Amino acid sequence: MKPQLLIIPGWGGTKTSWKNFMNLAQTDFDVYCFDLPCFGEEPCPTEIWGIEEYAEFVRKKTKNLNSVKPILLGHSFGGQIAAYLAANYPEEFSKLILSGAAILRQTPSAKKIIFQFLAKTGGFIFKLPLLNRAADFMKKALYRLANSDYNRTSGMKREIYQKIINQDLSALAARINLPTLIIWGENDGYVPLKQGKKLSELIVGSKLEIVPGGKHGLHLQTPEKLYGLVKNFIF
Repeated sequence: MKPQLLIIPGWGGTKTSWKNFMNLAQTDFDVYCFDLPCFGEEPCPTEIWGIEEYAEFVRKKTKNLNSVKPILLGHSFGGQIAAYLAANYPEEFSKLILSGAAILRQTPSAKKIIFQFLAKTGGFIFKLPLLNRAADFMKKALYRLANSDYNRTSGMKREIYQKIINQDLSALAARINLPTLIIWGENDGYVPLKQGKKLSELIVGSKLEIVPGGKHGLHLQTPEKLYGLVKNFIF
């Protein structure tokens, strides 16, 4: 029987965006990838969810699988969910793989401060007489500087986004005792490599693999490289 690999996509990711990686992995694994609420085929919830609710959504999905404990592979926001599951329900999973995982959210960086400013002021500031003409340009420039998905959200999705980016899982990461592989792109612009290094210190016994020149979406940019690291870790 093949080991089961359960992929949890990042913010905006879907089972479709993981298709190339899944095609590679299905030779050696039974691969599962579920769309998360607000993405792909899953509608947004009617309430503001955090990591806890998304983790329970994934747990319910895994109950439909057979009795083999799946290997968790979480990317970015999905890594945040995977870490929560590994820390709280280690008996339900066999191993943990984190790729550019957005788990450590303690330090309010300049980008985050800009994002919070945008979230609080909305479009009001751009309605001021002197700024009105340049509103579109300035908003795009600020959003690029914040490196945020905020401007691509609205309604419930925006409320959820604001909640999850403030949920730091440092304490939970230190409790993870599953065999863990941490994979990071050297040039990850969304979740810096220094976070991957810090995470490897928090998760005792974890292995850190750095992909030279890699960015945030390794499953999109270099799926073969990502899969090679995953395969070597499992087998």
